[in-house]
Amino acid sequence: MAGESSLSVAGKTIVVTGGSSGLGLRMVEVLAANGANVVSISRTAVPEGSCNPRILSIVGDVTKASDIERAFDEAESWKGTVTVLFNNAGVAEIIRAIDTTRDQLRRILEVNAEGAFFVAQEAAKRMIAKGVGGSIVNLLSILADTPIKGSTAYAMSKAAASVMTRSMALEWAAHGIRVNAIAPGWFPTRLNEDLMDGPARGFLKGKNPMRRLGEPQDIDGAVLMLASDASSYITGTVITIDGGHSLQG
Repeated sequence: MAGESSLSVAGKTIVVTGGSSGLGLRMVEVLAANGANVVSISRTAVPEGSCNPRILSIVGDVTKASDIERAFDEAESWKGTVTVLFNNAGVAEIIRAIDTTRDQLRRILEVNAEGAFFVAQEAAKRMIAKGVGGSIVNLLSILADTPIKGSTAYAMSKAAASVMTRSMALEWAAHGIRVNAIAPGWFPTRLNEDLMDGPARGFLKGKNPMRRLGEPQDIDGAVLMLASDASSYITGTVITIDGGHSLQG
């Protein structure tokens, strides 16, 4: 309709995994503030301070098939078919490759790659069954292309998710489902708080061309654009949000 913005997310039913903290919580809040009905699927509930009738908090684990199915069932019962997914749930650990155990590697891959795969699959199955298109957005990291020491397992998991993004985009385009990714740079979050509490914070800030770290609101534009019809001809793409950090190699 004339006058309506293609950037609108009003009325859309959107799932954000890992939506109870960090960048996931920011996504939940900004999408709800712009009129979307947002479902957070996370191992912990969304903080009470974020209480909003447009936010449904579901406690669930993305590595468990039954939790994924139950969460999508609840989302559909609440506000209808989910047509936008932000695959944000993730775990991270700074540990050198020589010291990484099988259990540590498996856990990181299980959440960041396998979990993301099956959540995206569940969303796509339901969109296809209902004959509707939609948008799936996977959260990557600049470490997938420019790793640091101690990030081998995490970087592997995000590189896998990057290839997954392009492969799914190719397979599901015919169904009107676009699949893209956001690759944040260095944003202080719960995942990296151990690293950021040390001298690395100042080092990373100084290395960035913009001389600062990311702030939660820096992701808002990409989140709203990829969730909205403004991205209707964009698929298989990674949007890097790092202040130019990865340009430094």
